[in-house]
Amino acid sequence: MRERTREKKIKTSPEPQFQPIISSIPDDILLQIFTRLPVRSLGRLSCVSKSWHSLIFSPNLVKSHYKRCTEDKENEHHRIMFFKVELEHDERLGYGFELGVNFRLRQFGCSLHSAFSCVLPKKIEVTNDFIISIPVEKFRYYINKTWGSCRGLVLIMVEGESMLLWNPATRNYRELPDSGIKKEHKLPGSSRLLCGIGYDESNDDFKVLVLSSVGGMRNETLAKVYSWKTDSWKKIEDLKYSLIELGGCYCLNGIFHFIAYDPQSRGIWNIASERKIVGLDLANDIFKEIELPEEVITNCTWKIGTLRGCLSLFLYSGGNQVDVWLMKEYGVRESWSKVVVVPCFQYPDGNVFSKPLILSENGQLLFVTGPRPKLGVYDPNENSLHYSQFINLEYHYEVDVCVESLISP
Repeated sequence: MRERTREKKIKTSPEPQFQPIISSIPDDILLQIFTRLPVRSLGRLSCVSKSWHSLIFSPNLVKSHYKRCTEDKENEHHRIMFFKVELEHDERLGYGFELGVNFRLRQFGCSLHSAFSCVLPKKIEVTNDFIISIPVEKFRYYINKTWGSCRGLVLIMVEGESMLLWNPATRNYRELPDSGIKKEHKLPGSSRLLCGIGYDESNDDFKVLVLSSVGGMRNETLAKVYSWKTDSWKKIEDLKYSLIELGGCYCLNGIFHFIAYDPQSRGIWNIASERKIVGLDLANDIFKEIELPEEVITNCTWKIGTLRGCLSLFLYSGGNQVDVWLMKEYGVRESWSKVVVVPCFQYPDGNVFSKPLILSENGQLLFVTGPRPKLGVYDPNENSLHYSQFINLEYHYEVDVCVESLISP
């Protein structure tokens, strides 16, 4: 395990005349103040004194700060992030002489509150590049992806195997040990891979799930789970499902969710009608199936996600509309409810509805279109669509919503 930061630690101390003032402020007052500040401000304040640094990064304040951020109804601590993994090369020698791999984060300066107020400008300039660099000797090939975020930590995969946990707000990252799944499974070109990051509240532990399916005659799936506490991987047995490369892997209530099918049910020729939502409970490593709404036709295109703290389903109905469903009571099939129906508007530049991001309390849906990211807000009350084009943003960026946190990877 390695834990690194891209920035040099700056050692500063307040002027002598301010020392008595700083030391006289009670910790409980400081705690109330610090929990209301953004992460970047807290990073600067941590340099004021050793006592402030210890308080800001204490477990109590880290948890209190994150709790307040998630309870913020104005979504001021939620940030829309654009991730891109790119190869850095020697400009004098050109491509083929790589220096390292850069993980580039771009963030736009519009709050989610402004987005839901439908006051988005027509064009938003994306700035604030944050980059971490990894030596090329470590990661030589350019096959990379981000696999979601949890409590401010982003999961990044390199070469289909090596992984990083990265906190974009503090710019710290941890390099995970080798899972061995690539060598153990001898992944061919026809293999499918899914990864996800989640939080196991019962054990106060971050978990990373890696699923690998091999098709053809073998038709088998391998699952491994990484524990942040033990910094180690373990293999999950008795996995009878094969993966579907739709959507991703999402953690909710300490359970990872993904789309799969049982190859033993009717064979591999009825995959579309045999797709299921499968959950892996992090507390006991038990798999279970989540039933779809009765109205859903399984051979349609659908994906899963999380919205409003609920398991969500996005059904693409033959190009006519996108139906958004929420499972309001987890595990209860009858609690599935269709909450938004998004008509297929004529999106700009030939884009299509790509990924829901946030569903507001009054039913407004914040989403992105692709392949070139544009941010849209659909208001079902007025049947209206507002969207913004991002300038200074190229193709092939992955989009996610992250909550700022002080949690160290």
